Amino acid sequence: MRSDTVGPGTEKPISDRDLNILFTCVGRRVMLLEAFRRAMTKLGVTGKLIAADRTSAASAFHTADVGETVPLVGRVEYVPALLDLVKRHHVGLVVPLTDLDLRSLARQAGKFANLGCTIMVGSEPDIKLCRDKARSNELFGEAGLEKTRTCTLREFRTEPFYPCFVKPVRGSASIGTGIIRNEHELKAHVATFGELLVVQECLGGQEFTIDVYRDRQGQVRCVVPRQRLTVRGGEVAKAITVKDDELIDAAIKLSGLLGDLWGVFCCQCRRSPGGRARFFEINPRFGGGAPLSIAAGADLPSYLLQEVLGLPITAEVGNFTENLLMLRYDGIVFAQADDKESLPGFRIPELV
Repeated sequence: MRSDTVGPGTEKPISDRDLNILFTCVGRRVMLLEAFRRAMTKLGVTGKLIAADRTSAASAFHTADVGETVPLVGRVEYVPALLDLVKRHHVGLVVPLTDLDLRSLARQAGKFANLGCTIMVGSEPDIKLCRDKARSNELFGEAGLEKTRTCTLREFRTEPFYPCFVKPVRGSASIGTGIIRNEHELKAHVATFGELLVVQECLGGQEFTIDVYRDRQGQVRCVVPRQRLTVRGGEVAKAITVKDDELIDAAIKLSGLLGDLWGVFCCQCRRSPGGRARFFEINPRFGGGAPLSIAAGADLPSYLLQEVLGLPITAEVGNFTENLLMLRYDGIVFAQADDKESLPGFRIPELV
């Protein structure tokens, strides 16, 4: 990548649109990487997509231009390994794809900036706010939105209510979540996942995820609600876009309280027939179902590239195709394994 930088509103000559992008915890996000590749072509951006994961046994690892294995998130070697990739591959943009490394990247964003690299991440306090289920629930109330009854496990034990929904305080990918119907089920769940749980009332009705693009000045440029029809393993399998003024307005109100969070994020809510949407989650990153919003005309990768390169952001709130149905299916990536014994699940099959 060139050493010169540009600021928002400063358009570069098309021949200068050079950007290598590093995706962390890339996993199965094949369609998202393909969307970035299309966006680069559309904008005349040249550069490589670099996929980082703890193992090469990740499907998106093999669909990127370059695949790199890195230490586990949380190890002291993790961020230095990413910084090394930024130097070696002249990376100008880092896009985190799970919750796992958001706080680490937010905390160390200055080190990446010193190398001329931007991370699509807010400040550490804002990431902590989104990741803490109890605190984010209070934020919904501040935005004038319907909250979900939420308490710590200790508070729940003094005044229990069943059925309830439990999730880790700082969970990811629906690991450790579940509906609990009685004390016996709660004890079994705690024995497996520990005491650091948030307890919420069970919500019925339709479930929605709302994709948002918010620029660095705090202006919401894009909002796409999508109704989750079928969920498999915590990830949406079938969904449909909806033009719903209540959900769009709610996402804009909520965005106004998210500090310096910028780029793509999503929030989740449920709504019973005749009721108001009740919010329960903010994910400060690309959601797993973002390809649906992209296919509906909300080109989230393009908006991000435009902002990072100083180009005009072409997003427009409400400008997307309504009732576009996404029906997800399993694809296959084939790769030669040079060291099969290092593969996850080689000795004991993984349950995912």
